[in-house]
Amino acid sequence: MSVKNLSIRPYLHPRSISWKQTMARLMYLPGMAWAMRWGVKMVVPRHRVGVALVALDEENRVFLLRHVFHPAAPWSLPAGWLERKESPADGILRELREETGLTAVLGQPLSIEYSDIANHIGIVYTGQIQPGTPQLSGEILAAEWFPADQLPDDILPFTRDMIETAVAMKRKGAL
Repeated sequence: MSVKNLSIRPYLHPRSISWKQTMARLMYLPGMAWAMRWGVKMVVPRHRVGVALVALDEENRVFLLRHVFHPAAPWSLPAGWLERKESPADGILRELREETGLTAVLGQPLSIEYSDIANHIGIVYTGQIQPGTPQLSGEILAAEWFPADQLPDDILPFTRDMIETAVAMKRKGAL
């Protein structure tokens, strides 16, 4: 049995090419770009996007906030929701500033995850809090540095996991 060297080309029906070319030309008509943007906004699913910051200092202490509105797990990372047309990096810096009056130098994203429970995408950054005195907002009861191995009991498992991941990466020199 002999094997021939065959050129594999996808089969394209002449009418399908014609239809695609016609649609491509129609996209240049006035108003079509607007119609496409409107169609995408109406059809494509949307998710809320949350951002958080794991800030470790040189002693491997983590910066946590005690929130007014989180009674089940009041201690948490600085975090919040993105506003419209806001980048994730800008969003976490805004949230940190709003909640504490502080700013940070961001490192790499530590985690990007989807939660089907809350239907949101969470992005967790690493970073270094810049020196300053916290000015707490009305939604924050306290801001404290905790040794990474002595975290409060009342934090979410996700928060604990992110802190442990950041500490492990820092020990390996990856942060």
